[in-house]
Amino acid sequence: MVFKMIASGLLITIPTIATAQAGPVAEKSDAQIVCELTSDCDAFNQELATRDQGEKRALRFDIPQGAKKKVVPPAPGYSAPKPRTVAVAAPKPRIAAPVAQSQAGRSTLSINFASGSAAIAPGSRAQAQMLASALKAPSAASKRFIVGGHTDSVGGREYNIDLSKRRAEALVQFLVENGVERSRLQPEGYGFDKPVAGLNAKAAANRRVEIVKID
Repeated sequence: MVFKMIASGLLITIPTIATAQAGPVAEKSDAQIVCELTSDCDAFNQELATRDQGEKRALRFDIPQGAKKKVVPPAPGYSAPKPRTVAVAAPKPRIAAPVAQSQAGRSTLSINFASGSAAIAPGSRAQAQMLASALKAPSAASKRFIVGGHTDSVGGREYNIDLSKRRAEALVQFLVENGVERSRLQPEGYGFDKPVAGLNAKAAANRRVEIVKID
């Protein structure tokens, strides 16, 4: 999309970047997951710096070609004002925000499953693959993690606990098939017993997977 503004005879064309977010949690890279789980954020900081470079917006001034105007010489004794120089501070590079103490060693992921099933949805397999890559990173490779499944409160409690446990086990199986040691993973199903803080238990954002570092 392009916005155009006309001011003081100048046509300013500003390209914009369209953004979209699917699901209650935006998809995370393996570097971001490693940062959240282990506080090793070097790779994620490099990713943010590269992303900043790619998201710089171009600003172009197009001066419309109009009819030539007659040049009038300045009046005797007139002195043109000196041009002013305006200093513009360069934007500071982004760095990963420190993980809050209460959230350290925890990463919430939007991994969807077929309705009423433990089958990982095709659109979520890339995010599950990112998780597998993160858990094999050097700073995470020696650690153990809980793979916790959570649901909203639609349906009975026992049903949701069973469903969330089967989904956690399905994700663990996916991770094992992608090179993560089974002994490092502990699947747990919480149903709707642990909703996101501040959200109603029925909120869709409660349908999530949380990875929590044990040691």
